[in-house]
Amino acid sequence: MTVLIGIAFKSLLIAALTLGLLELMKRRSAAERSWIAHAGLFALVLMAVAPVALPNWNVEGPSMLGKVQAVEAPAETAPPPLPIAKDGKINVQELALSTVAPKTTAEPKAAPVSPLSATATTMVLYAIPAAILLLITFLALARLVTLRARADVLVDGHWLSALARAQRRMGFKHGTALLTSDELASPISWGLMRPVIVLNTRAVEAQGEAEAIIAHELAHVARMDWIKLLLARIATALFWFNPLVWLLAREAHQLREEAADDAVLAADITDTDYAELLVGVARHECPGLLLGAHGVAPSKNSLARRVARVLDGKIVRGPVAGSFAAGVFVGAVVIAAPLAALTLVPHGTSAAKKAVAAAAPDKKAAAIAPYHPETAPTDLPSIISEGVQTSVQSAVAAIGPAVKGATNFQAIEPSGASVTSTNGITVARAPNGATTTIYPPDASGRRRVVMRSQTGSVLTFADASEVAGMGRVRDKDKSDKLIDKAIQMKAVGVDADYVAEIRAVAPQLRNLTADDFIELKAVGVSAEYIRDLARAGYAHLDKNSLVQAAALDLDADYIRGLASVGYPNLSLNQYSQLKAVEVTPEYIRDLRRSGYGPFTVDKLVQMRAMGIDFDDLRAPPTPPVPPPPRVTGH
Repeated sequence: MTVLIGIAFKSLLIAALTLGLLELMKRRSAAERSWIAHAGLFALVLMAVAPVALPNWNVEGPSMLGKVQAVEAPAETAPPPLPIAKDGKINVQELALSTVAPKTTAEPKAAPVSPLSATATTMVLYAIPAAILLLITFLALARLVTLRARADVLVDGHWLSALARAQRRMGFKHGTALLTSDELASPISWGLMRPVIVLNTRAVEAQGEAEAIIAHELAHVARMDWIKLLLARIATALFWFNPLVWLLAREAHQLREEAADDAVLAADITDTDYAELLVGVARHECPGLLLGAHGVAPSKNSLARRVARVLDGKIVRGPVAGSFAAGVFVGAVVIAAPLAALTLVPHGTSAAKKAVAAAAPDKKAAAIAPYHPETAPTDLPSIISEGVQTSVQSAVAAIGPAVKGATNFQAIEPSGASVTSTNGITVARAPNGATTTIYPPDASGRRRVVMRSQTGSVLTFADASEVAGMGRVRDKDKSDKLIDKAIQMKAVGVDADYVAEIRAVAPQLRNLTADDFIELKAVGVSAEYIRDLARAGYAHLDKNSLVQAAALDLDADYIRGLASVGYPNLSLNQYSQLKAVEVTPEYIRDLRRSGYGPFTVDKLVQMRAMGIDFDDLRAPPTPPVPPPPRVTGH
């Protein structure tokens, strides 16, 4: 109880300090204020988890936290036994009560035994909401993985050209996957190492807004706003009881969007056009609770504020300077670290500690069992874990002995596919005879997976998470997700042979997840296709580049054909843009006959997208010049 009160007080202090600093610096740019807001959120999370590594700095709190009394034991009687808990620590409050309890000759009445003590009840009341919010965040991330697996690769030439132009304007040099999905109401983006932009059907049709939409999403990706979003969600989950933390998280989200708006305007996007875009997409806001990503659509509460900022030419829109960012980050660490080490203990624990030392049979025993003012953990992750565990144990104790569920089952589909589980070993069998076997977890919680193709080749994974790409989750959830993933892989033809061939010709793809292999197979990427591109000079391509090239049917013959007409050694992205709008070697040869050229890649893309061909560039015939009139004499 005391630990939670101390953590609540410290979270109020950090959140209030951050919000006050944001108010004082309201005339600074949105990027700088966003950095301050997220530094405050980082300080909150650091303060919550740092006690795991930092030593405790115990400070006696005010009397409202409780007072521990210590009374010296009478000399003529043996000292009462020390109330030592299972973990070897001394319970100070029980010690104080035992030393001051009045003697009585009456038989004590048996007190009713409660399954939860007051401290455990408080821990459970805190831990359950925090665990639910963290679970919602995990589900939001899992939904992004599923959404990406079901999305289609966008091959529209106009959007690919807009992506290239936006990347050049904003100086963004990392690859970004451009996908489409009917499950969205408005465009979103997420990711760090392999960022993704997913467009909905309405956005794909609005080609006039293509560059503004992509520029906004690229701004989020470039500023690593996805990590900041996760940071805010973790902070609100750990401090769900603190309204100032929720207020800070909401302001941080608003500032992320405003900083992205400023980056779009800095890329020479017209402010009035961009304001119209915000108003238009506001009708299609995506629910953010179960979708851990950023989008263009503003919430109804922030629409007016964002549109007003976009149209205000006096707003400061500069980026964050390196010295400013470093100073804010160091300040957050300097504030959070001492607060993390600080632990408030009940008033009077020093006197109780002396009583423990005096009551010990000898000094060596006191040294062996040192005094601890608080037996509960001081970091919030441990409190959440123990609180959830306590609630589960209490529920089990309330309903009686646990009943083990059935572990053996068999399911057979009409197609011939089957899933069988016997003694914890799950086998998924495809109609063609290929199997995926999932073994029970070992001592470290890892599940070995063996995939055997119909030809007999075997592929072994050390852990199920390497196949499912879902990280460490509970055993049953992991088994269910792995079975679903195995069925998806069989449906598109991803088996052990395919995975082994891809890994053999492209070692850089060895660590791909099952979703990645499914995406490669779905667009027709094969081992021979990868070899063909490598022979054309494009080896060591990542997964996104291969998917984009295969979706556009970009092969080595096309690359060699363009090289033969004066376009060799282009980047794969440039060849993809040319292929998307169907620029062929014959088209380039026809343009040369018009007498113009050579053209840049961007110019070729624009001309082909607008339907300009050889006939449009031919010089019109010059009309004959009539001869001068003859002058005759009279």
